[in-house]
Amino acid sequence: MAYGLLTQTTRAGGFSTDVDESLKEDLVDIITDVSPDENPLSTMLAKRTASQPFHQWQEDYVDRPTSVAGSIEGAAATYEDLEAPLRRGNWTMITTQTFRVSGTESASDHAGMGDPYTYQAVKALKKFKNKQEYALINGAMASGSSGVARQMAGLKSVVTSHFTARNSGSSLSETEFNKAVKAVWTDVGVSDVFDLVLVPFGLKQKISTFTAGSTKYVDAKDKRLTKPVMVYESDGGVHRIMAHKDVSGAATTPGPRMLAIKEDKYKIAYLRNPKQTELALDGDRRNGMIVGEYALEFLAERTSWNSCGYHVDG
Repeated sequence: MAYGLLTQTTRAGGFSTDVDESLKEDLVDIITDVSPDENPLSTMLAKRTASQPFHQWQEDYVDRPTSVAGSIEGAAATYEDLEAPLRRGNWTMITTQTFRVSGTESASDHAGMGDPYTYQAVKALKKFKNKQEYALINGAMASGSSGVARQMAGLKSVVTSHFTARNSGSSLSETEFNKAVKAVWTDVGVSDVFDLVLVPFGLKQKISTFTAGSTKYVDAKDKRLTKPVMVYESDGGVHRIMAHKDVSGAATTPGPRMLAIKEDKYKIAYLRNPKQTELALDGDRRNGMIVGEYALEFLAERTSWNSCGYHVDG
């Protein structure tokens, strides 16, 4: 064979192509990561410190009268019973993400990742954050026991004052959305109506078709958010609409869900901040773990809205 002619051969990875065996492999020193990393609650909610596994706080509420009777002139004072603040609580949840790298992997030269252990540690932290975000939405409270993990309650469980299960196939219309705003406004007042609405992608598409002239797109000023956020302005305030991968969009029961919260009424209380730890050597490999312990703090769930059962495409 004359120099420079190409021969058919099979290269690593199963790719069959014509190559000159004297050429060096053309492998770009970049790894493209397209995994989902959209965790607005983990990123945006304020952080607090928990002091024990059952994290508690107090909530107070003053309702408005439905009627008022006058007082008789010269009458003696009478006293009404006042309600004490309610004690609320949530269990802290331990979340872990382990990773390991063999001695051979650590010694080998890799394209696009540098030190394999550091690369896997960063990847493990992303997985930890994804797990945390899912729990903040979907967690169901459990106190745990010997051999059984504690679980914290997530938004889907704690928002109960304004919860509605729609008939299967209901449409999320603009009228329906504004009914939700009105219901919360009636309960808490305009300053505390939900301002962050989390929906599956199909329901966000539906909201984007609202025709009242108050739907618009703005660039988020918050440096924690880098993508445009859709904003809907109702008579009850301004509401940011975000598609969320962990809010159910499945057509099966209970169906697509809308979770709407007042952002400043929810916080993440950490008993242990997420920390990377290298575990004991147990062979020809390095072992690592990300571990954190936290609870969702819901200061006033009546400011929120929770509904499900919408039609899958909005």
